[in-house]
Amino acid sequence: MPISKAMSDEDRKSRPRREGMISEDDLKILWVARTLTNIEFRYCEDMLELERSPIEIEQKNYIKGQMQSKYRERRQPYLELLKKLKHQ
Repeated sequence: MPISKAMSDEDRKSRPRREGMISEDDLKILWVARTLTNIEFRYCEDMLELERSPIEIEQKNYIKGQMQSKYRERRQPYLELLKKLKHQ
C-alpha cells in the first residue's frame, strides 16, 4: 500500500504524542527561552562595555539605571508568555 496521502491536521491532532517528540508548545517555549537568552546576553555585553568606558561614575550610574529599566521592559512580555506556555 503506497504512502502518498499526506496527513491532515486532524490526523496529526488525533494521534497520541510519542515519547521524545517535541510538541508545538515545547517549540514555542524553546523559542521564548532563546529570545530571553539573547536579551540577557545583549544586556550583559552592554553593561561590560559601559563598565570599561572612560565616562564619569555619575553618568555610568545614570546610564546603568536606564539600561536596567529597558532590560526589564524588553524581558517582561516574554516572561509572561513563557509562564502562560508552561501552564498550558
